[in-house]
Amino acid sequence: MRFPLAVRLTSGLKLAMVRLTRYLRSIVMIRIVVFVFASLSLASANAQVYKCIDAAGKIIYSQNPCPANTTSGTVTRRVDRPSAAPTATPDAGPADKAAKGDAAKKSGPKTAADQEQDFRKRQQDQAKAAKESGEKSAEAQRKEQNCRSARERLAQYEIGGRMTRINPQGERYYLDDTQIEQGRARARSDVAQACN
Repeated sequence: MRFPLAVRLTSGLKLAMVRLTRYLRSIVMIRIVVFVFASLSLASANAQVYKCIDAAGKIIYSQNPCPANTTSGTVTRRVDRPSAAPTATPDAGPADKAAKGDAAKKSGPKTAADQEQDFRKRQQDQAKAAKESGEKSAEAQRKEQNCRSARERLAQYEIGGRMTRINPQGERYYLDDTQIEQGRARARSDVAQACN
């Protein structure tokens, strides 16, 4: 009787060991894959770029060294850090300092802060232009609506016939000829004012 129980225990332990080793294998594989990708990304980040100029003056950038018949050079990326305290000569006046500062800003590479500032300025200018064009189109639509309603009122007066209005008590009354002429004159002035 003991023998079958021992077989059951050992088979259960074997199954648990297989499951455990599969789990450990998967963890090891994941670590290997992550290590390989990290190694590849570091290798590509440190790749060197060669600048080759051939006999015709054409510039070619490559990661391989230049052929023998071309002028070669390497391209490196350099980040200029602004110094904490700028040095100035005592005889330089404020105009010279401003001119040198403007020339340095225009000729040198822009820092990330300068690029961000320029980007935000462009965004603000675009937003301002979009707002102004939106306001102009809204104003044009409002003028068009006013012109259309003034023309409709004038058309009602020019059709002729009897016209009615409602008094403050809520009762309808008919306009006489002088009131119609006054309304027609007002409508013409409104059309001239709104549709020019």
